[in-house]
Amino acid sequence: MRLFVTPSNVEGSRRSYFKRFATGSLDIARDEGKLARDQMARKAQAIAYWLLPERAACEVFSREIRELARQFGAPLFEPHLTIFIAPENSRPPLEVLRELPPVNIELTIHNIRFSEQFTKTLFVQFETNSTLQRLGDAIWKASDARERYLIDPHLSFLYAKLPPQTKQRLADKIRLPFREVCFTSICAVHCARPTTAIEVEQWKLIAA
Repeated sequence: MRLFVTPSNVEGSRRSYFKRFATGSLDIARDEGKLARDQMARKAQAIAYWLLPERAACEVFSREIRELARQFGAPLFEPHLTIFIAPENSRPPLEVLRELPPVNIELTIHNIRFSEQFTKTLFVQFETNSTLQRLGDAIWKASDARERYLIDPHLSFLYAKLPPQTKQRLADKIRLPFREVCFTSICAVHCARPTTAIEVEQWKLIAA
């Protein structure tokens, strides 16, 4: 099944996504939020550029993320694919995004994987795509960042510390109703590196 949406649905999806992000629909206790801010202040800060899936795929991915977060007490986050990471003192993201052309990239799912890396606990691995890397390189040049970012095209379902056998069981269980996913917009998010569970819910949208 191939996923496509009309321009009006894309715009509606963007508004819904950014509304949830801006209003803090990912609830967190105040004391945990203060702790996360203190931790972030001591860590290296970065600007992550995310590619966002269109509405139909986003809803499917969001359901999986919510269910896994509920099951394992893990942080909630919006479905995204990271295409570039810039240092905090790079060019303002809003200026960078204004220089990019409209986005409409279709990626093919390769498989469901897991790893020891916290932010890749359980994820969808996409097949490599030259158009995607060119977009990442365009952000690299526009942001005036020093280092190029080689994209590993994946979309995470879960951030947690779990035994390998549990992750394998979860990977085997996930069944998606499509093989291709269309990504239709980009946003920039302020984050700490490396990221912990508490800090995930402190990510801040800074440009879209």
